[in-house]
Amino acid sequence: MFGLLKPDKEKVGNRLKMIKDELELSFTEYGNRLGLKKPTISSYVQGYTLLPIEIAEKVSKLSEKPLGWFYFGTIEDYIRDYLSLRGYSKILKDHPEVVSQIKEIFLTDEYKNIGWENEVGYPEEDFIDDCFAEIRNNLLSQYITEVVSEKVENAEETKSLSIKEKEEWVMYISADIKSYNEITLDIEYGDKKKIENIAEKQIQSIKKDESINFNDYYLIGKLINILNDNTETEYLISDLSKMLTDKHFSSFFGGEELIEIFQSMRPALIKLYAEKSDDEMYDWFEK
Repeated sequence: MFGLLKPDKEKVGNRLKMIKDELELSFTEYGNRLGLKKPTISSYVQGYTLLPIEIAEKVSKLSEKPLGWFYFGTIEDYIRDYLSLRGYSKILKDHPEVVSQIKEIFLTDEYKNIGWENEVGYPEEDFIDDCFAEIRNNLLSQYITEVVSEKVENAEETKSLSIKEKEEWVMYISADIKSYNEITLDIEYGDKKKIENIAEKQIQSIKKDESINFNDYYLIGKLINILNDNTETEYLISDLSKMLTDKHFSSFFGGEELIEIFQSMRPALIKLYAEKSDDEMYDWFEK
């Protein structure tokens, strides 16, 4: 009936007793309401025997408490305990809002269906896994960027770099580590030392006044590299102008403003480059 997360019989008994006390019933009266003898209801309350679901359904109607509450507490308790059991306590500690996010999807998503619910009306474990996978990937991505940013900021090799140059190196190194992890799955949220070690090797290769060469397998990296060079940007604008208007562009008699506007996209493209995975790029440009 239950999945990886099992009810705690003692906690189930405590919740059952809570309802008994709220209704101000004796064990005998409580048992009569549920069609049970006193020794039987007593064994459930004391946590010797797990409350059967058919009895829990009766108590649920009697108390107007959700069926799942008797076995796992609130939905938040259930989601939190399941994710903790799966080994994600560090993420939950740093981002307690994750539990509420999954609950919100479960209760209000436009595609909600009965298949998401287990026997007691709480989210199926597979549903929690699916919701959490995307949230976890986003949080891991943010975490990698934060660790790399701290490492770049404090490194001796970067002290002579401008703020803009440091930001670009952070995005470049972060994206490289994320691509590496997509293949190896070696880095988990909280693996600060692993991230620092990989970042350290790349930081040691930084040279002042040397441009970063972003991976240009997809258009985003290609544009980032082109927009870092005035001549290359001018060629890009000219090719685009020729394709759309059959007229070439040249900055010989002005037009520098247009080049600057095109190059102003570069920081946003670098951010996008760092945030998106290779799989997402594949979906955008190869499907």
